[in-house]
Amino acid sequence: MIPAYWYSPVVVVGWQIILHSLVAGGALYAWSRHLRLPSGRTKRRILCTLLILPLITALAPGRNSFSFREQTAWLDSLRVLAIPLFDGVCVYHLALGTVALSILVSLWQEVLPLVWRRRTCNRVPERVLQWARELPDWHHCRVRTTDDEEIFLATVGWPSRPQLLVSAGALQRLTDEELRAVLRHENAHWRGGRWLVTHALFVIRMLQCHNPIALWTFREYSIEVEIDCDADAVAGRDPRFLARALLKVYESTDPRDYSTRSTLRRRMNILLGKTDHEDRALPLETLVFVALVLVGLLPWIV
Repeated sequence: MIPAYWYSPVVVVGWQIILHSLVAGGALYAWSRHLRLPSGRTKRRILCTLLILPLITALAPGRNSFSFREQTAWLDSLRVLAIPLFDGVCVYHLALGTVALSILVSLWQEVLPLVWRRRTCNRVPERVLQWARELPDWHHCRVRTTDDEEIFLATVGWPSRPQLLVSAGALQRLTDEELRAVLRHENAHWRGGRWLVTHALFVIRMLQCHNPIALWTFREYSIEVEIDCDADAVAGRDPRFLARALLKVYESTDPRDYSTRSTLRRRMNILLGKTDHEDRALPLETLVFVALVLVGLLPWIV
């Protein structure tokens, strides 16, 4: 027996967002695998669609009435949630556990880093400041160094007021060419609409903090943006300098951090030409057609 609170509008919509994400994600992932899409524009568009689409279909009006569920819908998922598993545990208990875990991971990985601020100082090497301000749209970029020994560079702020953080570890362990390559990578995040799109998707992602599919989707999108910025940073230049910088970050990363190390390996392989990265972009109209098909089908699953 499903508790009465499962029938409240907020819970029903939240569950249907997860359900539609699962169905749409399976369809889009299978499609991209069938086409053997490498990293590139089309893959980023597919991930954007997967983040946005379930919000639209789950909020379609007139779908939560008893008559629609019983007479019209293709699948009433609440019946599936009520299926008993063992010792009084039902499917909805597993769903609740997954939602709780997704919220905790979202808070730990995505919200707390926004609150936590690295300690900064103002001992900025003149050459780093000059290199940064020579880059496009960074004429007024503010550069600060941190006393962290790990290797990292990060950009914060708004497009009109960018701020670059450079760790002491990066200044000590990266060569000048490697450091300039990483600076170009960070600058690429601020161009081509990447900053605006990423932050808009982050807001959409946080509206789905309970959704484990959205957690995976936004992480994959962020990786795709990193790969895109890598390509921008090395365009017309020797990619080995950026690859060497990534290798140093890889070597300094905790071996237990499989996710970060796997992402770094993937980026290095693409930079060095060991992985197919030909952007075989599909026409935008094709993706729009697929999205419209899903918009027409998903509302019938409640």
